[in-house]
Amino acid sequence: MSLIIREEINDDISQIYDLIAAAFGRASEAELMDLLRAADALILSHIALLDSEIVGQAAYSLVTVTEADAIHHCPALGPIAVAPSYQRTGIGSMLVRAGLKALTEAHYPLLFLVGHVSYYPRFGFQPALPLGFTSDYVQPDGPHEHFMVATLDAQLSRNIRGHVRFHPAFDAV
Repeated sequence: MSLIIREEINDDISQIYDLIAAAFGRASEAELMDLLRAADALILSHIALLDSEIVGQAAYSLVTVTEADAIHHCPALGPIAVAPSYQRTGIGSMLVRAGLKALTEAHYPLLFLVGHVSYYPRFGFQPALPLGFTSDYVQPDGPHEHFMVATLDAQLSRNIRGHVRFHPAFDAV
């Protein structure tokens, strides 16, 4: 498979919308991408191209991590999507790895996500709650394993803990 991963450009936007809607079987996540883009909240948006067809995408926006008076900004992955006919071919994994590399090189300390507990640990993600992070996506005494974090820089992330708030666009969809 000759796959190219690159950052999105304006000409990709309508294809990305269609891809995300098809991958999720609904438009909510595609609308989330549009809201993040309109708010200039995307810090990175990768697409996967196969023979000039967009077959995958992964988006990153900033979350705030707040503990007392300390506020930190870290990236979050989502949405990420692969065209239904290309799912389970490794494209999602390639997108995640490309994002991890780019965000590590950009000197971010941590990467958060809300996702499948059986998929993301292979990339270094682990449940965030036991590590001292809370989120509106985790209810007291409820399941929490889907709220995860990966350490990108152990030195930079050493003193970061607290409540993680995703961009308000996540609440709008």
